[in-house]
Formats: sequence, structure tokens, C-alpha cells
Amino acid sequence: MSKALLNQLEKAIRQRNPTLANRLQPGLSGEQVRKMLQDAEIEGGVEPIVNLFSWKNGSQFDASVRLAEVALFPESVYVFPDLKAMIEHFKMFHEGFVYHPNFDEADGRYFPLFWDNSTGYLAADLKSPTHRVVLLDPESEDLAREVYSSFEEFLKDAIRANEENDSLAFFHTQ
Repeated sequence: MSKALLNQLEKAIRQRNPTLANRLQPGLSGEQVRKMLQDAEIEGGVEPIVNLFSWKNGSQFDASVRLAEVALFPESVYVFPDLKAMIEHFKMFHEGFVYHPNFDEADGRYFPLFWDNSTGYLAADLKSPTHRVVLLDPESEDLAREVYSSFEEFLKDAIRANEENDSLAFFHTQ
């Protein structure tokens, strides 16, 4: 089902922002994604990661475009870096928890999928049987706050947000 939802998401992005859709990079093979995760010793519920990065391997963005132009979701600054970059961010969680005790909870548990170009992430919970999506914010008292109970729920809202040119639903509840 995720593959069909990801295709719907691409269609909605293409209708809302063709420039952004053209900046999406071709996906990796599922085997490549699994190998990269395995090499980085990332374990648990990796299916959303495999599905996402085999759909598209992030988007191209550079200093010549504003964040809003490359954000995957309307009224948002969350960008979609490639898998290699997100693996590096995941590793930084491990290194960072020494300095930020709140990061201890994130160590090995939350895999970043989208990044706000600062300290915030939308991340997959590797230990959740439903593959919940959390808002990961080290500057908040609650390091990880569930924003979608499943990856599929997240995808459905991302489709809706792009079709309606509206922000993701969880932004309305913050």
C-alpha cells in the first residue's frame, strides 16, 4: 500500500509544485537501501525507510532556491535529503546524546526522514510495530512527539496537504 500512496504523493506534488517534483531524485533499489542501512547498523522496522528511499532518494536543493520551494509539504520548511545524508544525521544522534541527555531516547530508535534544516526532524520510529512518525526536536522538552500513528497515516496526510496546498495536519495542533 505504501508504494501506491507514494505514487499518489508524487502526483500531488507534481500538481502543486512541478519544480519541486523535478528536483526529486530517482529512488535507489530496495536492496541498495537495505544494504546502506545494514552497513550503518540500523535495525528494526526499516520498511518505511526502504519504501521511501526506493521511491525517491531525496530531492536536490541548493542555495539558489528558498526552503519553501523545495519543501515537500506546503507551508513547511521540511526538506527531503537523500538516504546517505539521513544516515549521517542518524549517526549524529548517537554522538549528540553525550551532550544532550534527551538524545539518549533517540539513539538507535528514530530514523530521520525529513529535516527542517535546523534541529527538527520528522522521523520513523524503528521500534514501533505500526511505524509511527514522530516530530523529533532536541530543543523541546518532549524530544519525540508522535504526530502520526503510522507511516501510511503520514503519507495520506502528506497527499492531502499537497492536494489542498495546506500544511500537514499536525502543524494545526501544535
